[in-house]
Formats: sequence, structure tokens, C-alpha cells
Amino acid sequence: MADTQTWDGQSKGKVLGFKIFGFILNTFGLRPAYFILRFVAFYYFLFSKPNKYIRDYFIKAHHYSPLKARLAVYKNNFLLGQTIIDKVTVMAGIKNIIKTRSVQGHYLDELAAMGKGGILVSAHIGNWEVAGQGLNRLGTAFNILMYTNEKEEVKQYMDGVMTKKKINVISIDEESKSHIIELHKAFSNNELVVMHGDRYREGAKTLTADFFGSPAKFPAGPFILAAKFGVPLCIVFAVKDGKFTYEFSTLKPIDVKRVRNEKDVEAVCKELLQQYVAELERMVRLYPHQWFNYYDFWK
Repeated sequence: MADTQTWDGQSKGKVLGFKIFGFILNTFGLRPAYFILRFVAFYYFLFSKPNKYIRDYFIKAHHYSPLKARLAVYKNNFLLGQTIIDKVTVMAGIKNIIKTRSVQGHYLDELAAMGKGGILVSAHIGNWEVAGQGLNRLGTAFNILMYTNEKEEVKQYMDGVMTKKKINVISIDEESKSHIIELHKAFSNNELVVMHGDRYREGAKTLTADFFGSPAKFPAGPFILAAKFGVPLCIVFAVKDGKFTYEFSTLKPIDVKRVRNEKDVEAVCKELLQQYVAELERMVRLYPHQWFNYYDFWK
């Protein structure tokens, strides 16, 4: 969480926290980890400055009273902690009772059958890393696109515990543009690229759309890539719908035609963004406490 009005492209997790909860999970199990998390979440509820942005989100988007919004912030912090613990548990292959339910999973089969590769665009709601384990059954490799300045210590630790999952990370390099070559290879091999469409770094190209009645900026990257490479785009969400259960939902793939001139690219991007924002808003209404963007989203 960053105490700024924009996201800086870095994950704020601390590797010590990952290791402590990893030890608790391996030694005592998931329920004791959740119990200890209550105290950790309460600490962040009291002292984390970015909580003011998530409180404003509850008031602006869901029309909560100031008191209800403040109580919702604690639940939000606690759920964020749960999703992080669940991610460490699942990706480390630790025996656990977390279950995943797939909704409209046949759309993923349709996406793979197109033979063009594709983009899975999600959001910072719930935890796609946990519920997205259902991607394994496709037999299709997939890649995560992330900024090179992600916290290296956390990334290295997660790479070390991810014994059951092979994920290729494509680092965004704004200077050399080497990630474009990697993306081309991935799509040519009918691989999937996972991206988030609800968070951008300052200086990145953005598009504006109404979100809960007010204009907000969204990263243009996922939609530009779909238009310029001519690969299908599929909107997916993964939310925690029970104490130890997740729902991984997939929408029908959008078959995007390749376009070359900037005017056509912009038109395609705007159309894709409208579809994405409509679905994102629907999911945030259903799961208001699982929205994890701790900065001034409507700045």
C-alpha cells in the first residue's frame, strides 16, 4: 500500500511477513493463520494511511455512511490479508482446505481453441492467483506481465515457494521494449498473458471511463496489446465467496481483429474498455469489500 495518490508500480508486501505466515501455515495450518491475521489487520486498520482512500471508495461508490465505511475498511483489510495467506498456501503447494469453483469455464476452452493465444484481463478484486489454478487444466502456458521494479525480495521469495506452479514473468521494460518481443513469442505459441486492467503507473498511457458515475483512468495497455496483436481478450474475475472457497468466473472471449493505424486502435480500445469497466463495476457491487486499490482512484 502506498501513501500516495497514484500507484508507483510496486507491490508493498514485506518478505518477512510472507515468511512468518508461511511458517504458521506449515506448522499450524490455515485457521490459526487467520486468527493471528485479525490482529495484524487491526494494526493496519489503525495505522495504514492509504486506508483513507478505501474509506472514500466505500462512501463514493457504495454510499456508505462515514461510520459504516470505517467498519468496512477493517473488513477490507482482513480480507486482503486472507487472500495473501491463501495465495502463499496454494502457490506453495501446502495442503489446505481451500476450494475453487469455476463459472463458465468452457469459455477458457474456447479461448485456447482459437489458437491465437490471448489476454486474460482481471482486476484487483479478490485473488486471481488462487482461483486461477483452474488454468492448469488447459495445458496452455501462461505469462504474467509486470513492472521490473516489483519488490525483488518478495518476488524472489514467492518464486521459491511456488513449487506447484510454473509461471513465466514478462517484465515491462519501457526503454528497450524487450517485453514486446516476449509477448509476440507468447502469442505465437498460443500462450495466455495475464494482466490487470484497473491499475496504472504514473506516466503510462491511460483511457478514461465512468466508474460508479465519475470519470476514472484505466491503463490502456491490455486493450492496446489486444488491438495491435489481434489476439482475443477474455475478462476474468476471482473472488472469495466463502471462508475457504473461491469463485473463478470467465466471460466469453472477445475476438479482437488486428488493427494498425492509431485511430482504429483507439476506437477498439475504447470499446474494449467500456465492456471491461461494466463488468468490473458489476463485480465490485457484488463484492464491495474485496476491492484492493489503495490510492485515489478517481483523482
